Amino acid sequence: MTFFYVILAAIFAVFLVNFMKRQSEPAKLERYPNEFRKYHAETLDLHATEIVSEALIEKLNKALDIDYMEKVNTEFRLKHPRDSQIRVNQAWRELKRYLIMAAVFGKVEMFNSVIDELWHIMLDYGQEYNEFCQTFIGRAIQHHPHSQPVFKPEERTLFDFYYIQLFTVDSPSIQKWGKFFKHDKGLTFLRDFETMELEQLKEKYMRKPTSAQAERTFECFTSQFKENRPLKELNWQKNYNQTDYAAPAYFTYASTDDFDSEFKDIFGKEPTAVSSESGHAVHGGDHNSSHDSSSDSSSSCSSCSSCSS
Repeated sequence: MTFFYVILAAIFAVFLVNFMKRQSEPAKLERYPNEFRKYHAETLDLHATEIVSEALIEKLNKALDIDYMEKVNTEFRLKHPRDSQIRVNQAWRELKRYLIMAAVFGKVEMFNSVIDELWHIMLDYGQEYNEFCQTFIGRAIQHHPHSQPVFKPEERTLFDFYYIQLFTVDSPSIQKWGKFFKHDKGLTFLRDFETMELEQLKEKYMRKPTSAQAERTFECFTSQFKENRPLKELNWQKNYNQTDYAAPAYFTYASTDDFDSEFKDIFGKEPTAVSSESGHAVHGGDHNSSHDSSSDSSSSCSSCSSCSS
């Protein structure tokens, strides 16, 4: 008899939970769009560096229609109701940074399952997504699927190499992507950008075709390795503390034999733990939300690389 009451109580509990979910969804459908509009201005600020063309950022923000973003945002929050809009805006920022990289460079892999999920929801609205891509760079940013997450340390190192030069590295960056250059310091890429001519670099690394704004960003990116590198290495710690710009630290880090020491907050190997949500490894950061943890540092998510074709 006791067992019968336990089963009955369990059934009632499931019914009550489902009932409460159904009752609260209309309220969420009203609250989430309001919160998105309230904090929308935050998603317009990518905290970029001087390398990224302001015109490219403006074009990205203009291409991402607010009504389109609101629909995607609402669907994402319904799937992740524990995440506040402010926390979701961190995912928006990193997705937009990823889209900047996809506009500037050739194939760029995705290394965070949550940001990839936000991108997938964008793709579900096919017409809006195509209009976004056409307005942004005049060509579709394609998804190329893998059936399972694929171990790609070289592609992850290239991702880090791009990211460190283009954007600031703050706490949300490391929460989403984990530390940078865990497997390799990117010396092969560094030598290419130091020694190859601009047209050779464009042929090997730049997305083709792309927008004029993205091409200017690529050209500015290459200058960091020729004209400005000696200056960038000076006072890297002060520079990073004041601006969150980690490129000067990277140049110094690349010239040392140490993977940790004074660079341990930004670069280098770190302990891993298994994430319950995706099976990827989780690296440090604030785990109040499971969606702040990064995917395995060298595992590209399923169905998540962009391509210039």
